[in-house]
Amino acid sequence: MKKEINFYQVDETIIKALAPLLIKVLDEKKKAIVFCGSENLVKEMDASLWSYGRSKFIPHVTVFDVDFDMNRQSILITNKEENLNKADYLVFLDQPSDAFISNFSRVFHFYEPGKLTAKLKPTNSYKKQDGKWVK
Repeated sequence: MKKEINFYQVDETIIKALAPLLIKVLDEKKKAIVFCGSENLVKEMDASLWSYGRSKFIPHVTVFDVDFDMNRQSILITNKEENLNKADYLVFLDQPSDAFISNFSRVFHFYEPGKLTAKLKPTNSYKKQDGKWVK
């Protein structure tokens, strides 16, 4: 089976574009890793998910949260190439290694205009137009 790799060019903040996907992952009872290239970006994503919306809570942990059983966590934000929560999906903001990417059935890359760093060839590529994702 061919791995599905989807690219999303955002026209808003990354977290605003990423949050609906993470909510869908939770609704599907799947697990995801959000891979960030730096400790600072992990902390920024963590803070953004806590303050995403008044009525929306996106449960998650970071690789720095030591009081959790990582295997039980649906959403893990990390800068390490380890699948600590046995995730089905990988969401990356910074390019991980090909070996790490190969561990996931679905892969999503979110990036801002002019900041595409991924070297992969996407299965699908989307861009927001009039508030909707279009190919």
